[in-house]
Amino acid sequence: MSIPKIIHQTFKSSKLPLLTKWHISGFRKRNPEYQYEFYDDTRIEEFLQTEFDDEVYQLYKQINIGAAKADFFRYAILYKKGGVYLDIDSSINGRLDNLIRSDDVAVISPEKNPVCYVQWAMIYEAGHPFLKKTLEMMYDNIRNNRFPHDVHHMTGPTVYSLAIKACLKENPEIPHRVFGIEYGKHLKFKYKLGKFFLYEKKSDHWKKLQITSSVLKP
Repeated sequence: MSIPKIIHQTFKSSKLPLLTKWHISGFRKRNPEYQYEFYDDTRIEEFLQTEFDDEVYQLYKQINIGAAKADFFRYAILYKKGGVYLDIDSSINGRLDNLIRSDDVAVISPEKNPVCYVQWAMIYEAGHPFLKKTLEMMYDNIRNNRFPHDVHHMTGPTVYSLAIKACLKENPEIPHRVFGIEYGKHLKFKYKLGKFFLYEKKSDHWKKLQITSSVLKP
């Protein structure tokens, strides 16, 4: 099995700023062989109800902060469908075929801070063990409300990175390829001015929300 030529993105609604639409249009033109799939909150719920059991859907419904919902979705969609996940405020600089090899099953990349792996962009075949372990650890975090004011640990890059490390400790032979830091020049993390158009107020950003609100609903 190879990595499907699908790009997945999500945002709370389909009403995207013109700047965001411009970036999406650009990387789609540079990658015409890739199918593009956009999920708003409604479509995510429909996907989870169709592809997972009710317990998983109810765990998702407990989440109170949009960024944590996006975390949940990225692992779930790649586990079931495979392909490329990309945050809505990030972009693709060139052709994905220059980054992804035909025999790749998972391409991971360390952050500049090498404690974590990049999670704003993810590249996987469906059913990969790293994704399975991430989902399992995230479910456990939510069931036990382990990090009530910490999206990064509850659903974000921390749990994802810990899952990868746990998998490789158990079986170092799990197929994957480690790329250079933050996917080199192939992908762009947080294009300029994106956050100003996507978030109406600074307080809407997850880093602010997790201080005043819990990650999960009361």
